[in-house]
Amino acid sequence: MLSVDCQRIKLSGPRSSVRIDTSPSPLPIEVIVTAKLPPGAGKWFVDNALAQQEKHPEYIDEYNEPSALIGRTTFEHSDPTAVYTFGVDKRDLVFHRHQGHRIITGITGGKGCLLKFSLCTPEDARENPRKFLENLYIVTIPGDRQFVLRFSGTVYHQFCPADKGENAFFAVSTHTNEAWGLTGEVLQTVLANNGTIALLTEPAPPEALELAADQESLKQAVYIDLDIE
Repeated sequence: MLSVDCQRIKLSGPRSSVRIDTSPSPLPIEVIVTAKLPPGAGKWFVDNALAQQEKHPEYIDEYNEPSALIGRTTFEHSDPTAVYTFGVDKRDLVFHRHQGHRIITGITGGKGCLLKFSLCTPEDARENPRKFLENLYIVTIPGDRQFVLRFSGTVYHQFCPADKGENAFFAVSTHTNEAWGLTGEVLQTVLANNGTIALLTEPAPPEALELAADQESLKQAVYIDLDIE
């Protein structure tokens, strides 16, 4: 697995996995491409899965992230795990962060996806939004691929289609401790088993969101192309 620290190193050429250091946080960002599907299989799967997800009774669509809770927590039996499905369609997710650890297994559509991560702190994002671009990584995954992402959701992240004309990916997301880091009313809602992905979402400040959408500014990012070797 390729390891990348926070230095501004321009990377080229595909590799199947990457590990991005997020010091001082002990949890790195890890992305692994695990399989290559027959051409067209990813598009068929993602289109079908997004349509099926809309029928789920727990379906919601907020922050451009259609999702559904498919596995509830059982805190009373010492199991804080929650399981969601979610999709990235032809829209960019809103750049955001949230409490908790995530393990995501996804399949890309016909044209693939972009996984963007900014190591900017919430304090810097509010006080000096340009820092949002100083440690920005963009991982690209081609179409018709299965991948796994493991990371701390406290890192600002945004998932996008590689081509706005194609759905990006569909995934199952495991929240290993749904209550981790939560306080107040949000914690009480989660403990009552009424959590949603949207409830836990904290969008980046408006100024940072504006910078992150500027194509010229995105040229500062480290681009990492992943694929099956």
